[in-house]
Amino acid sequence: MSPQVLGRVTDKGQAVAGVRVTRKLIYEGYEKGKEQTEYAITDTDGRFSFERKVIKSRMPGDIFGQNMPVLQSIYIEKNIKDIQGDDYYFLWSTSKSWDPIQPLSDLLLQLNADLQNKKVKHLIDATDYGGLPRQVVGSICHWQGELISTYYNNELITSYDEIT
Repeated sequence: MSPQVLGRVTDKGQAVAGVRVTRKLIYEGYEKGKEQTEYAITDTDGRFSFERKVIKSRMPGDIFGQNMPVLQSIYIEKNIKDIQGDDYYFLWSTSKSWDPIQPLSDLLLQLNADLQNKKVKHLIDATDYGGLPRQVVGSICHWQGELISTYYNNELITSYDEIT
């Protein structure tokens, strides 16, 4: 359902300690889609982690269950809603196939987010790795790379300076 996750939370560059980070995973092929929820607390340097989560389908031979996507979200709850009405700082939000996709697994080892970052939509080209040509990941983590196109308010950006 999810590879290992490593990340760090900062606010204006300063480590945020003692914050609860939530990982929610949903897969229709496991316990009839029951949400799998785990928590981690950031350490004094703002770091957190989640172990790899592997499950076996409870519906072997179900031709529909095996093709259902895995919904993954990793977030921090906000004390108040922001201007856009968001209740969460999303470090990771995607729907993907159940099998590992290397570029996505790599990004989950780099969930480094500053709470001042704007939420963006990354489109990851995972075609060469068995994934989609436009795998969508919503996040306040700001990544760059040749496989990543980043959008803010549905407009392609070339630099994060464009949205500050």
